[in-house]
Amino acid sequence: MNEISPSIRRLCQLIRIGGAIFVLGVLTIYLLTWFWPAVNQLHHPVMPKFHLAGLGILTLGGLPFGERLLLSAISVPYLAVLVWAFYRLDRMLRGFLRGEFFERETVGHLRAFAGLLLIAKLLSLAAMHARVAVFAHVLGHHDGRAVVNLSSDDMAV
Repeated sequence: MNEISPSIRRLCQLIRIGGAIFVLGVLTIYLLTWFWPAVNQLHHPVMPKFHLAGLGILTLGGLPFGERLLLSAISVPYLAVLVWAFYRLDRMLRGFLRGEFFERETVGHLRAFAGLLLIAKLLSLAAMHARVAVFAHVLGHHDGRAVVNLSSDDMAV
């Protein structure tokens, strides 16, 4: 086992903590949007407005719980892959803390993290468009317009 410098140890711990905070933040935003859409109707200058990409800010708040649940279920594969990706990142960083930088297992965790993160991004793009399609066609809220919502970050993937 290699001796790890304190700065590398601190960096690994900070990345692990940052990753955990990021994943918990994403899950919190989704849960608030799905199960407490009234948070978007609070009028407070500092309160952020949460919404699922592809749907307007107040759209979910006006839907019955069953329809919100159907729309939210579309995001479950994306969220599962995102959590899995950060689990693999955590495993890789634990390998670094043991001094295993180039071992097969550690490199495998790095490759899995990168691949799962790409898959998560693609699933999030698909989920955004699937939510709009379900909202318009399955739930009957179609207004006759077709909307494609892609940002430059989405196209960069």
